[in-house]
Amino acid sequence: MFYNEKTKIPYQGTNIETLEATGLTGGFLTFCQARDLGYTIPKGTKIVAKLIQPMPNKIVERNGKLQEKKSARRFNVFHLSQLVKETN
Repeated sequence: MFYNEKTKIPYQGTNIETLEATGLTGGFLTFCQARDLGYTIPKGTKIVAKLIQPMPNKIVERNGKLQEKKSARRFNVFHLSQLVKETN
């Protein structure tokens, strides 16, 4: 199972295929999410995958019509096994 460690939401769609190719299972985090949860990423650690989040964009055309275009935002993710939990 592949899920976001911070939100506990499972990944869907093509992101599952991307994560399967890594050979890792379990939780994944972006850099900011890892930092927010108190993890550090050791220097030189490489991302395991680039995931895609579909994002709808609403654009107002010259004639005043509202048009919705789809785009995607890419997120670099790390696996929990790459991260070090900060202890204070």
